[in-house]
Amino acid sequence: RLPAMADAYSRGISVVTLSKPWGGCGITIGWLAFQDLSIKQRLVDVQYFGTACPSRASELQAIMTLRASDVILEKNLRIIRHNLVLLQQFMARFSELFEWIPPTAGAVAFIKFKGPLTSEALGHELASAGISVKPAYCFTDVVTEDNDYFRV
Repeated sequence: RLPAMADAYSRGISVVTLSKPWGGCGITIGWLAFQDLSIKQRLVDVQYFGTACPSRASELQAIMTLRASDVILEKNLRIIRHNLVLLQQFMARFSELFEWIPPTAGAVAFIKFKGPLTSEALGHELASAGISVKPAYCFTDVVTEDNDYFRV
């Protein structure tokens, strides 16, 4: 496990949201951790002009999610580990068609199609078969041969 940015760097900021590791889609609650307290007031000033207060529904969902945190995270990690094994097997089987950057600190891998299609064109082909991927243009302003990966 990689250290949190707030632990690794004195001016680092770690950002956590309930939507990813806990699968809390729609919960607009998260938190920040940092060592440099001079950052705090600047963050409060910026936040003041954004969302001044989360909804009560989000607060209740966040409380329920955090109370069941161990169970939720254990289940999600089990699914991630299982799916990673399947993805590793797929990548080994079809290595002539794909190359990849495996996950290092989470569940996201980046895969490049070695065939004649860009990630966007491959995304359209896969979508017509009911498979959804995020092509490279979702992550960068300029898609080049070097960064034409899709996210899994």
